[in-house]
Amino acid sequence: MKLKSFILIAIVVAGNFGCDKETNDKPADTTDQITIDSLVASHPTVKAWDTTTITCYARGLDLIYGWECDHGNFNGSGTQIRYAAGECCVGINTITCTVSNETGQVVGQIQIEVTSYFGGGK
Repeated sequence: MKLKSFILIAIVVAGNFGCDKETNDKPADTTDQITIDSLVASHPTVKAWDTTTITCYARGLDLIYGWECDHGNFNGSGTQIRYAAGECCVGINTITCTVSNETGQVVGQIQIEVTSYFGGGK
């Protein structure tokens, strides 16, 4: 009877170890994940109607770039645009770049100061 109890306990203990889920110690595959390293403006402060070039430095596969601004306008697409704003947009303006691919999207923002064409400043 002792031998049967020992065997039964051994089977239960071994069975519990055999049912543990395997852990995956491999690092996650991040080759298709998106990262925006930086958004850089050639001039962070511009007078109204002047332009600045904004470049998005991002990493990932098959990237698609989308741009928006809260005031002013831009020309271009992809990794680089030219931004300008009129006298009505004097102040701090935010330009948003959305970078996406099949895995998702990330958003970066940069602020450009627009000063009056008629007043002081740059």
